[in-house]
Amino acid sequence: MISEISENFYRITLPMPFRLRHVHAYMLVESGRAVLFDAGMLMPGAFEKLEADLTGIGIAAADICDIYLTHTHTDHCGLAGRIQEKSKARLHLSNEARQVYAHFQQGEDLIARARLFYARHGLPAEDVEAIVEEIEDLRGRIPLLEVATLLRDREIRRFGSRAFEVIFTPGHAAGHVCFFFRDEGLLLAGDHILPYIAPSLSPNIDDEVFQPLASYLESLAVIEKLPISIIHPGHGNSFNGVHERIREIREHHALKKDMLQRRIGALPQTTFGICKETMRTGADGWEQFMALNETYVYLQHLKREGAIREGMVNNTLVYSAV
Repeated sequence: MISEISENFYRITLPMPFRLRHVHAYMLVESGRAVLFDAGMLMPGAFEKLEADLTGIGIAAADICDIYLTHTHTDHCGLAGRIQEKSKARLHLSNEARQVYAHFQQGEDLIARARLFYARHGLPAEDVEAIVEEIEDLRGRIPLLEVATLLRDREIRRFGSRAFEVIFTPGHAAGHVCFFFRDEGLLLAGDHILPYIAPSLSPNIDDEVFQPLASYLESLAVIEKLPISIIHPGHGNSFNGVHERIREIREHHALKKDMLQRRIGALPQTTFGICKETMRTGADGWEQFMALNETYVYLQHLKREGAIREGMVNNTLVYSAV
């Protein structure tokens, strides 16, 4: 489905297989040329759906001259490779997003590190292999990309009569950026701020310096200072009231962190053991993968605050109250 959100500015809703069921891309059109912001997910029928939507506004994939990515998660970059094959479009992303992309191109080295990482957090062998299957599926949905330029924080980019600012917003992903059209007060938020759910937070197993929760909260403060009239997210409906939504998301993380801390007692527990207590019954493999990642992110944040203690027992990380 394609709909106009502003003059010659379109939202394109594309399918994805996970719980959210859809992802948005956005497109500017001027003088028969187009710029795409995010590129949907590589899955059967998705590219054909994109082409059909573009036909409805008199544009073809070959008319796309530039692709800007908020981040390189599979549901936001997946069709970029197919589009580049059709159009030779220039691709733009942050350097950190390029590194995340490179991380998923590492094949067996990535799988070996993932097995070690999740085993150290107490997962039984069969659950580790289930997560490996999820990672392999994600790797299969990431295209080969040819990068033209690396985005810089606060730089101004232009297309036709419109200008937009690149706003670095790491947290949901290490290299996440938003695009702010200051003249219209319009923010393309990617997955930084969503209307109904708090964006997921996951560790980068190759970069222990990156702190997803701390980075995310700092990025919320950056967005809070912008004169935003409307947010167009990567999932869900467009919405106003950015300050109210930021307050809700901050409260969500404070409550989740507090709940997790109260579950940790004197007896050491693994990440998996703690996660199981909070996971809903019947969660599928993808939900378990995401829940475990987010539990680890909260535990690391609590450890850095000095609220809990991390130790090692039989090559497995454990956490206990201070």
